[in-house]
Amino acid sequence: MINAAIAGLEEGGPEAVQARTLTAAVGVSTQAIYTHFGGMPGLFEALVAEGLLQVAAHVESVPETNDAVADHFCKGWALVDWAQAHPQLYRLMLGLTGGGLRLHPGLEITMSGTLANFTEGQAAAQVLIRSVERMRDAGRIRPLDTVVVAGQFLVATHGFILLDIAGAFGDRDTGLTVMAQLTINLMVGLGRQRRCR
Repeated sequence: MINAAIAGLEEGGPEAVQARTLTAAVGVSTQAIYTHFGGMPGLFEALVAEGLLQVAAHVESVPETNDAVADHFCKGWALVDWAQAHPQLYRLMLGLTGGGLRLHPGLEITMSGTLANFTEGQAAAQVLIRSVERMRDAGRIRPLDTVVVAGQFLVATHGFILLDIAGAFGDRDTGLTVMAQLTINLMVGLGRQRRCR
């Protein structure tokens, strides 16, 4: 049912994911949605959880090398690629549907040092945090709070993804140029030296 819901979501947005259409596609009664998810809101929360697990697995699958910074940015581009392949699910995961921002409970950066307080959210957040920790441990950034640093990269990457999905850059090369300069500036701010050529 989750796979069918994701297919419907990507084809027509959240509005296309309706109980009758979904259950007809998988050959069950609408009662199945209430039995397994407690209703449509529960189904949407399950979609968010599934999306977070998928993106975490996709980014985590990027092979690591001895260069923590290069690996960090390769993982970032893997996130971008996944989001571009699943734009509606990505928007749903971040509460950007139906004309308003509805943050899913538990998906917030907290002062206690977490990016999420539920299993799937933590799994996705830990991929990013571990990547930042590798850069810190390798001496490539200053010894800063890794959750705060991860939040900065999340803000930059999320902003790029949403603008890119919306076509705001006009062409991909412009967007890539903006993102490349932003990441250089962010790394310099985190303690890296700008290399002169």
